[in-house]
Amino acid sequence: MKNLYEDICNYENLEKAFTKARKHKTLKPYIIEFEEKLKENLLQLQEELITQTYKPRPLKTFIIRGPKTRKISKSDFRDRVIHHAICNIIEPIFDKTFIYDSYANRIMKGTLKAIERFDEFKRKVSKNNHKACYFLKADIKHYFDTVDHQILFNILARKIEDEKVIWLIKQIFDNHKTIESGKGMPLGNLTSQFFANVYLNELDQYVKHFLKAKYYIRYVDDFIILHGSIDQLQQYEKEINKFLKEKLSLELHPDKSKILKLQKGANFLGFRIFYNHKLIRKKNLKKFERKFNKLKKEYNEGVIKRERVIEKFEGWIAHISYADTYKYKRHLIREINKNFPIIKSAKSINTKKHQNYLKRTESSNVQFSSQKTLQLYKKGMTIKQIAQHRNIKESTVWEHLAKLIEHHQCKINDVLPKDKINYIKQNMKSKADSLKDVKKRISDEAITYDEINCVLSSIKTEKKE
Repeated sequence: MKNLYEDICNYENLEKAFTKARKHKTLKPYIIEFEEKLKENLLQLQEELITQTYKPRPLKTFIIRGPKTRKISKSDFRDRVIHHAICNIIEPIFDKTFIYDSYANRIMKGTLKAIERFDEFKRKVSKNNHKACYFLKADIKHYFDTVDHQILFNILARKIEDEKVIWLIKQIFDNHKTIESGKGMPLGNLTSQFFANVYLNELDQYVKHFLKAKYYIRYVDDFIILHGSIDQLQQYEKEINKFLKEKLSLELHPDKSKILKLQKGANFLGFRIFYNHKLIRKKNLKKFERKFNKLKKEYNEGVIKRERVIEKFEGWIAHISYADTYKYKRHLIREINKNFPIIKSAKSINTKKHQNYLKRTESSNVQFSSQKTLQLYKKGMTIKQIAQHRNIKESTVWEHLAKLIEHHQCKINDVLPKDKINYIKQNMKSKADSLKDVKKRISDEAITYDEINCVLSSIKTEKKE
């Protein structure tokens, strides 16, 4: 396609790229500094692109460890804006050519979607667990370090006729210094994630259309193929390795490419998947434990607030919910409530009751969504304001408050006026009353089911053994 470079240089595209680049990092000093002179900075980038004088700034590299050691290369923020500007324009062109079962760094995909697809495939191959199912789990050896630039540029040139776009992409690649010239992409760049898919789309097309492997899933350089025959999987492995060496200058990792029976469990994207259940891999649990201890330390030192802690844990809870982790989740939520308690305000809950609550297993039933509501309610926001702020229904906020009242994290007197509470209580015969029964006895139409539910929750709390 021609004239793509003009679209990349377009000011609106650069503005959109800036918005994406700063997402979840709005309080970083370098972003605040860039945003103070936003128009000036974007116009400067635009001019450099138009005159083709743009040069990326040196990458900052650092090492991360756990579960494995990796070298991450971080681009300067202005360069990240350029990366987003490029992807905004060329990603839609290439994404249409990707196979359905490529799940990394794509909209509406991701690890959990890949796991769902794996479950679907294993049911089909095993005929609902009535037949033996085998899988080839493979990993490409040193993938990001061995991507051949010339092969990649040849692939890009099939869709991109604009030479200026290729020039810009080369500027980004040349900024990454590698041991072997003309090979490798920096881990940590948005463009690297996108080009990783472009490069391995060649493999995807070969596996799906030449080898005709029906049950194939890829996530970056990890892929898995399910089949009922070991011999067929061995043939796939041989053909794939040959294709990678000849066409893409890559090879399978000899130690990480194995053919196993599903009965032994498949290690895939952080899960250990069996016929009828899934577990979280031990190395992922250990990694989370290290993160948990770090957050505990930061919380005790006052570096981080409880709200932020809850936000960080929500993703992990959602992730492990895809596995059979009922007991682990219950234990984890109990530990979170214990180690990150809500700070008691002047007119807050009864301290002794709250301490007893923390000791009970029931603490695990107070979900994070309710905790977020409580944080906002304690800040003085009304139920309507909370609903608008969180983009949820007012009835959902009321449900959260009822749950919090029942678990001693909020007092009924803070939610409703005393005269209204007493009036509702007068029309209750027992804590077993349904909302409908109480509503029938109340003549005041202004009293809602939600208010009655909160009073019922407070009654349950008083009567609890």
